[in-house]
Amino acid sequence: MKKNSKYKHRHNWLRLVLTALVGSVFCGFLLIAIWQFQSDGEIMSSSEMTIKNPTGNDFIKVTSPKINEQIKSPAKISGQAAVFEAQFNARIKDNSGLILAEAQLRTQEGQTMSPFSAKIKYKKPSRREGVVEVFDISAKDGSEINKVSIPVVFLD
Repeated sequence: MKKNSKYKHRHNWLRLVLTALVGSVFCGFLLIAIWQFQSDGEIMSSSEMTIKNPTGNDFIKVTSPKINEQIKSPAKISGQAAVFEAQFNARIKDNSGLILAEAQLRTQEGQTMSPFSAKIKYKKPSRREGVVEVFDISAKDGSEINKVSIPVVFLD
């Protein structure tokens, strides 16, 4: 009978050690997860907490049209831009995605914030709402960069 009680005592001690080991590993993973979450939160707070201006960025700022402004063809697009070789693009689309007009715009100077202004004629929209997009084309891969999208309402 003594052997059996000694065996139970040793068996309980092993359970206790294994439970402590599993608990320690769990707590370690939990601490690592909390630390990583706090690190991600710090990174996110510095880059994601700024409110983006839909009418501009560091390279293109659109002053006309304003957000949800009513426009009629030809639409006046103006603002300032700092783009390579003083050349960039504008596009007018309706909310169905139909491209109504595309144009190349120019500023007075390249790579320095300079004013631009243009009147762009566009086709009759299929929807009442749309968007004016002003953007540059990447010399690296031809993608649209620094795009500014201004929602508008068509009067045509």
